[in-house]
Amino acid sequence: MSSEEYFEESRINSATIKGIERVPGGKSIDRVPGGGLYTEEARQRRIEYLFKKTGTELSEVAKMRFSADQLRNNCESLVGSVEIPLGVAGPLIVNGQNANGHYYAPLATSEGALIASIARGAKVISMAGGVNAAFLGKRMIRAPLFEFKTMTEALLFVRIVNESFAELKAQAESSSRHAVLCSIEPQVSGRSVHVQFIYETGDAAGQNMTTTCTWNAVQWLQKEIAEKHGIRPTSYVLEANLSSDKKVTYQSYIRGRGSRVVADCLLPASMVRRVLRVTPQQLVRGYRQLASGALSAGMVGMNINVANAVAAIFTATGQDIASVHESSIGQLFVELNEDDSIYASLVLPSLLIGTVGGGTGLPEQHECLRLMGCAGAGKSAAFAEVIASFCLALELSTLSALAADEFANAHERLGRNRPKT
Repeated sequence: MSSEEYFEESRINSATIKGIERVPGGKSIDRVPGGGLYTEEARQRRIEYLFKKTGTELSEVAKMRFSADQLRNNCESLVGSVEIPLGVAGPLIVNGQNANGHYYAPLATSEGALIASIARGAKVISMAGGVNAAFLGKRMIRAPLFEFKTMTEALLFVRIVNESFAELKAQAESSSRHAVLCSIEPQVSGRSVHVQFIYETGDAAGQNMTTTCTWNAVQWLQKEIAEKHGIRPTSYVLEANLSSDKKVTYQSYIRGRGSRVVADCLLPASMVRRVLRVTPQQLVRGYRQLASGALSAGMVGMNINVANAVAAIFTATGQDIASVHESSIGQLFVELNEDDSIYASLVLPSLLIGTVGGGTGLPEQHECLRLMGCAGAGKSAAFAEVIASFCLALELSTLSALAADEFANAHERLGRNRPKT
């Protein structure tokens, strides 16, 4: 940062640099100091402030490899970093349309037994020839809501939106080199209209990108309908939840949000018995039992613990961790063939990932992406296929452990850290 920028930010934050903010009436409230400053001095001030307020000395958290300025646009009010153990599973043979070869998965987790289970699944799949994977497409959605005085105005607005796609597309795409507006889908609800802006976003996850694009299009649209048609919404909000952003919904399960990807494999009966330590019949029976529970619970889709693999890979590779739950929507199928071999497939319809942008450019996260052969432009489809493949490996291993009644023993042996007395 230049000295001019530094002093300007210092001026803006002058009321809070000492952890005090003035409010009407002359009263003051505490506030973490220097929230807008990305300097080592400001970081140390925050650490000192927290020690004074809480008595907690952040000696471990304060040890970090990043420079404060390096995390601009990644983390506000920086005080340090939290180290998460990183393990690796693989190799897993992936025969994908975009990912082809032997792959290793970096997994950031503190849950014992997780990586061992993924490794076991990867082993049996690779012994059987590998996992097939296909990237099926990608879409990102923003869904503003417009409210009008009457339903007549709302219906006129829908007609204008449908007739103005070319202009809206130009406005939306003017603020991004990567976003492509593919379609717009209005949905009328009385005198209100939800409008889904559906994009392709290249190798970025695209959530922030499409927010800006949609905002630009909406500004043009509101001016257009006011000047040429004499109507104005009584209220509007840029995102009203119809995009399913960071939500588990049937819309995302059926239509997808983010990357949609499928993986499958065929396991000979002998390998199921030897590596997974169950019979094929036990495996399929266990699947039916878990599917029954999923139905009874009202689960969106059916999977066992896709979220474990997704969370560990997301954390390691700089993805948006808040999107883990929607990215973990999955549909697992396990079938018994006539020769007692096992066919298994997994669809992930809503995988929110990117290989550029966000946290993917941080040094350690970028290194993990490079370990997977998925760093940078042109790699997001391959990344999706590799994630789905390792998720399928975990699903098969966990299902086997449950079917053989080894699940509790494995966690007792590898994953249980009893409190120290």
